[in-house]
Amino acid sequence: MSKSKQLIRLASIVIRSLPFIILVMIGVPIVGMSANEGAKAVGLRKIPVTVVGTGSMYPSLFWSTTEGGPEDESKTIVEEYRTTPHLYRLFKGINIGSKVLFHRTIGRGDMVAFKNEKTVEILTADEKDINTGFIKRVVGIPGDIIELRDGFVYLNNELIEEGYIASPRSTYGGSGLMDCKKITLLEDEYFVLGDNRKVSSDSRAELGLIKEGDIDFILPLGEQQIYRSLWRDTSKDKELLGTTTLSSDEFVGLLNLERAKKGLGKLSLKNTLSKSSTFRGEHLLKDENTKYSLKEALRDAGYGNIVLGEFVSYGHFTSKELVENILYNASSAKQIMNKNFTDLGVTEVNRVINGCPSQVIVGHLGGYIPADYEESTFLSWRSLRDNIAAVLPSWEQAMDYNNIDKTKLEQLLTIFRRRLSLTEEVISIMEKREWMSESIQNRINADEADASESERLTKELNR
Repeated sequence: MSKSKQLIRLASIVIRSLPFIILVMIGVPIVGMSANEGAKAVGLRKIPVTVVGTGSMYPSLFWSTTEGGPEDESKTIVEEYRTTPHLYRLFKGINIGSKVLFHRTIGRGDMVAFKNEKTVEILTADEKDINTGFIKRVVGIPGDIIELRDGFVYLNNELIEEGYIASPRSTYGGSGLMDCKKITLLEDEYFVLGDNRKVSSDSRAELGLIKEGDIDFILPLGEQQIYRSLWRDTSKDKELLGTTTLSSDEFVGLLNLERAKKGLGKLSLKNTLSKSSTFRGEHLLKDENTKYSLKEALRDAGYGNIVLGEFVSYGHFTSKELVENILYNASSAKQIMNKNFTDLGVTEVNRVINGCPSQVIVGHLGGYIPADYEESTFLSWRSLRDNIAAVLPSWEQAMDYNNIDKTKLEQLLTIFRRRLSLTEEVISIMEKREWMSESIQNRINADEADASESERLTKELNR
């Protein structure tokens, strides 16, 4: 066969095969894409999942400086799997006879992303996207006994080591599960916690327990190797049991660094405020709703100022953690950054209450704003002082008279001297632009009765 005939025959074969070639070229990618999407749908391939507040799962996930965390994405390269975790879809499985295929069992330590009525409620209150799920770690599965004690998690009555959490001894109870109270998980109940325990909203609080039907995505503990380099060494965690962790000097130093960034003055530690915070802490440990108020604690400690504030944190915190926790919360951050505060006292009160190790940290703040009194008020007190000072000598001389009621005169002189002392103190306070203390105010209130009594005695003696 000639060469030209061979080329013509080959071209003919190619032309006849062209539809098949085109079909293969188009079909293979489609099949591949379909297989890939199918694998994602049945939970065989991980996909990126958008969740709200990855800071609650720090250190595994990203905790931004804008949310009170230590990581600045503008200065640090952040891997996508830390900002948008890659998880498997929790496929409910395919029933074939008595078998269920592609169904994943939820285990302790797994990361899960979920949505339910409570997440919608919480996100609505926080003005965030209600369609974005939460991500937490499964700590307890059906049948488990969970207890939170002295900052640690006890699973089936055994203290568990948790290298993935942000800091040791940081798991404290809330409205959903209080400290030293045991809960047994029923069928289809899962106890979930954030790894960043001190800022996480989870099963300890209003979120409560979750169910398998709430869970959309999962990453088993055994497949979390990508995060393990970020986890802690837990070998010394148990040594923290029963210890105190806060240094007030270090705390105020760190706090002043944060205030300096905003151009605010430094806070100074005051012994009287340390006393008042201790008094409050003792009462709060016994009863969170104690009627023993901030005002009473300050009075008992002997501290008085016009600008006052208080912050309370239950649990154990290092100085750095406490500063981060205060700044993470908008209301406490606003309070601690008040330019008018100049004094600080902070106390860590640690007691065993009804067999339960308990701790509360109480901080008391004080500051001063100069008082601004009206000129007419100031002049009226000066006029009163001058009038009393003018008449007092003549009444003192009357003690030498024989035809006068000395008992009534003594009463009048006592009242005049008391009122003169009060006017001098009030004028001095006004001149210094200080605020009237509670005791001074009580004396001012009582002066009205003194004025009436002095007028009555003066008329009787003049007769």
